[in-house]
Amino acid sequence: MKFSKKFFLVLGLVAILAAMFTTVAFAGGTKIARFASVVKISAINNQPATFRLLGSYACTKVQLTSSVSGKVITIYAYDLKEIGNGKPCGTSTSSYRKDVTVGTLVPGIYTIIVNPDANGKGQKVLKGFIAPMIPTSTPAATPVK
Repeated sequence: MKFSKKFFLVLGLVAILAAMFTTVAFAGGTKIARFASVVKISAINNQPATFRLLGSYACTKVQLTSSVSGKVITIYAYDLKEIGNGKPCGTSTSSYRKDVTVGTLVPGIYTIIVNPDANGKGQKVLKGFIAPMIPTSTPAATPVK
């Protein structure tokens, strides 16, 4: 083989290897590792419904999501792990304090379940949350001609 062919072959292999390593190194994003621990839940505002969660996590960060079905509000606190860093979730934990806004609710009494398992039993349950009726303004009367 000529030198130029060997050189381009080696250069091509180096380029392929470099592309593989940079893809792994820069593979961003997160994945759900497990539920984050929730120590306390409290209502911050009743319309729009806002709740504060206090707890701890072992991986990278916490993400909150919520849903409403009937008179049940379900909140999920996920412990997220970075993809591609190769580090396992630690044994030590970090604490978090995050707020989640569910939105404006139909007036009534709600039950809040945080991190439910397959049987519907939550890590924390808050019963008797009252969503009041939102007062609406009456439009001004227009004079009749």
